[in-house]
Amino acid sequence: MQRSVAGRSLVALCLALAPMPALAEAPIKIRVVVVTMFEHGSDTGDRPGEFQFWVEREKLDRVIPFPAGYRDLRLNPEKGILGIVTGAGVTNATAAIMALGADARFDLSKSYWLVAGIAGVDPEDASIGSAAWANYVLDGDLVREFDARESPAGWPYGRLPIGATAPNRLPEVARWETVVYELNRKLAVGPST
Repeated sequence: MQRSVAGRSLVALCLALAPMPALAEAPIKIRVVVVTMFEHGSDTGDRPGEFQFWVEREKLDRVIPFPAGYRDLRLNPEKGILGIVTGAGVTNATAAIMALGADARFDLSKSYWLVAGIAGVDPEDASIGSAAWANYVLDGDLVREFDARESPAGWPYGRLPIGATAPNRLPEVARWETVVYELNRKLAVGPST
């Protein structure tokens, strides 16, 4: 079941602010959290999006209600693999992952996180179906944008990285502390390492 952004955000806020009740049983230890952004229809048996193959191939057969999220969670309790669909966009992902992190039903303290998203690539650089591992996460949403009627003549567009003075230029003084996050390179596995 899909839920609205406003509804999810309100539920996530209430969960974050409310005291967590004591659990009757110990939290489920999660080894791997698979994070996807969307699924077309059902989690199984129809046209697959990002989530369906994970559910079917990793046997994420246990459905766990997740009212603060975009969809219910899926779990393989024997392998300790938990699957989540956040919904597309920064707001949805933030609300869903925050709600998951605050959920006392799970022990995520030693979990590996795998973000399994579909993205485009220049065919000169990679083929369809290629996999990519990243050393950094860059938040491309934090930019300055000028109204086209007010931007200087000759600018092809008015979106600039924070700190930049013109299109197609990086900032002279890097202000990366809020937009670039370095990942643990020891965990990156792939052809480039």
